Amino acid sequence: MQKIPSEFVSKVTHDLKTPVGNAMMYADLLSEEVQMIMEENPELRDQLESLTYYAGNIRLSSSKLINYVQSWSYAYQIEDGVFEERKTDIQLKDLLDEVIARNDIFIQTKSLQVPVEYEAAQETCHADQEVMNLILDNLLTLFIGMAPNNQSLRIRVTEEDGGLMVRFLAPNAAFNETLIDAYAAPISIKEQIAPSQGILKPGGYALMFVNIALRKMGAAHGVDPEGADERSFWFRLPLP
Repeated sequence: MQKIPSEFVSKVTHDLKTPVGNAMMYADLLSEEVQMIMEENPELRDQLESLTYYAGNIRLSSSKLINYVQSWSYAYQIEDGVFEERKTDIQLKDLLDEVIARNDIFIQTKSLQVPVEYEAAQETCHADQEVMNLILDNLLTLFIGMAPNNQSLRIRVTEEDGGLMVRFLAPNAAFNETLIDAYAAPISIKEQIAPSQGILKPGGYALMFVNIALRKMGAAHGVDPEGADERSFWFRLPLP
């Protein structure tokens, strides 16, 4: 397959952001209008609350599309050697909380619990904040989608081997060979965009971006082997 240049992917990403951004803006306006109507007409709250939910879902789904195309743009830039990291000190616990809060509609729809067990004394990591945000959002979105209703999706952060260890204790369905390889094996997006064995399972391409981004960051990452007490998709960030 002919390689797709990162410049082309970046331009497509830029063009997609405008219409998707418009959808997000109008979803926000709809939500505000409905909220005003409910405040002026409390008796209509029960009938209108569903519209607020729909508007929120449209906004969140639209933001996911932007995240996906941005992830692919960065992945191509990384592989082409043109990605420019903008590292800064990140409050990791705060960023995790923000990502979880943004996904609240999807979490509540499945009646999930997403507790963060932050057990590390170190509170910051040194990384590109937008890339770190995309890594966490891609992982959380995937595992929310795969989790059975009324379950707990735990995230644990500890200090191990001189780094910040982040573990997503993922649903059992995530632990299949295809997704494990997409996350942990040496891969190239340009070689896997149309794999000979067919399309990757849902979530595979998101995991490939995370894989490539973590390698760029110099972060060790992998999946706990079968038989481990608690299996997770994990990565270890170097300490500042």
